[in-house]
This record gives sequence, C-alpha cells and structure tokens, in this order.
Amino acid sequence: MQPIEIMIHKFSIIIICIAFLMACGQGTGETSEIKNAVLGERELKGEELFRTHCITCHTLRYIDMQPKFHRKTWEKITDKMIKSFGAPISDSSAVLIVDYLMAVKGIKEE
Repeated sequence: MQPIEIMIHKFSIIIICIAFLMACGQGTGETSEIKNAVLGERELKGEELFRTHCITCHTLRYIDMQPKFHRKTWEKITDKMIKSFGAPISDSSAVLIVDYLMAVKGIKEE
C-alpha cells in the first residue's frame, strides 16, 4: 500500500469506530425525562417489560425524543407494534408498557 492509502485506511477505521461508539452510547444512558420520572410498582413492571420486548428496536433515547402523548395515543402505538410489526407482547403486558410510557412521556388526563 502507498502511504496515502494507509493514511486513508486508518482514517476510515477511526471514523467507523467513532460512529460505532456514538451509536452504542445512545441507548445506554437514560436521558433526563426518563431518569427523572417517578415510577410506581406498575410502571416499574412496565419498564421491565419495555426493556424485554421493545429495546430490541427502540432505545430509551428514542422514547425520550418522542413528544408527550395521551394514553389513547400510546395505546394505539403499542397496538400497532403488536399487530403491524409482530411484537410478541400479551394484552396484559401491553397495558403495563403503556403505564410506563405514560409515566415517562405521557400527558395526564384532567
């Protein structure tokens, strides 16, 4: 290899490593709204179910980036994940997942 080719190759490897590390870091740390949410027993169970069933496709950062929704909207989104995308989530688990989503990104009904 020519010296310039070696330099380009090393630079490419560095860029790939940086991109990989940035992508890995996005899903590892909880962001402010999620971290600051007060979770009761149901919501904690929902968080556990979310981590089991949903983190395969959605990071906590992705959830934190969502706008706050009313319960009906979170229910529709969860239902879509189950019916349209085949998420293996039971009805009882879906209710708890929605409880968790409401705790971290929900608009409380008045």
